[in-house]
Amino acid sequence: MTKLRTALFVALPIAAAGALWFGRGTQSASAQPTLTAPSVLVAPGRVEPTRDAVALAFEAGGRIAEITVDEGDTVTAGQIVARLDDRLAKARVAAAQASVAAANASYLLVKHGARKEDLDAAKAEVEAARTQADHRAAEQVRSEKLGAVGAVASSSVDADSAAARVAAATANAVAARYQALAKGSRTEQILAASAQLDAAKAELAAAEVALDQTVLRAPRAGVVLRRFGEVGSLVTTVNPQTIITVADLAQLEIRAEIDEADIAAIQVGEAAYATADAFAGRQFPVKIERVTRELGRKTVRDDDPRARIDTRVLEVIARFDGAPAGELPLGLRMYVHVQR
Repeated sequence: MTKLRTALFVALPIAAAGALWFGRGTQSASAQPTLTAPSVLVAPGRVEPTRDAVALAFEAGGRIAEITVDEGDTVTAGQIVARLDDRLAKARVAAAQASVAAANASYLLVKHGARKEDLDAAKAEVEAARTQADHRAAEQVRSEKLGAVGAVASSSVDADSAAARVAAATANAVAARYQALAKGSRTEQILAASAQLDAAKAELAAAEVALDQTVLRAPRAGVVLRRFGEVGSLVTTVNPQTIITVADLAQLEIRAEIDEADIAAIQVGEAAYATADAFAGRQFPVKIERVTRELGRKTVRDDDPRARIDTRVLEVIARFDGAPAGELPLGLRMYVHVQR
């Protein structure tokens, strides 16, 4: 009886302890929380213009005479932002313009032919030459008759004969020139004059292009991001120097990086929003504009020390929907939030 009482005294505490331990293990296993994926996908990215910034450089060499803009200035399409020394280029344009004027005058003269006044003058010259030739011919006849009877020397007869032949030839030449004027210019002459005029015009066009290359214009509206050149600097065409960089900041977008495990959750046209540490509490509406087709390395670093940097990512372009122009600087790190 004493042994049975002792065994019960030892067994009951052990059984109670076992029941207590078994119940704790069951409760801990049943209370394990279920892990679920977050409902919002967050992708880091950076702000960039919808169209890439443009680096402006001169097409011709020379010395910078003027830079009309500075960093942060707004420019319009076609606005002049810088100039080179253009004195030599302007002189070449003036010379080419003079050549065009001379070639045009020659072409018109050949094309239109002689004026009535020119024809009348040429006709009068013909009549005068013929009259002179007739007079010389008569003198020749008279001299030959006198020479036959010995009234004049033979030398005089020979001189009168030569003068008559010269006068006749002169009359024929004057008459031929008159006929040429009366018939007008030949087709070949007109074509040659036209070709000379075209060549002069081409030289003028080349000179005008060279003058235009001394001017640097903004290709489109935007904001000057950087200014590199200074007045007095010498630029060359061997290694063109960027003078101004311009970007259109009216339309901005975010180039975000999606982990390859989450690319199935992204759809083009999907509405989302973006946040930035610099604008705490603000949400900027964006829309997924494009999804690239090639995975690459991560380029946007996260401040989270636990974030992996060796993962492959897919770039996604999110366009701002009514984001204030000029409020978000280029390169600002932002986070795109997309509902799964």
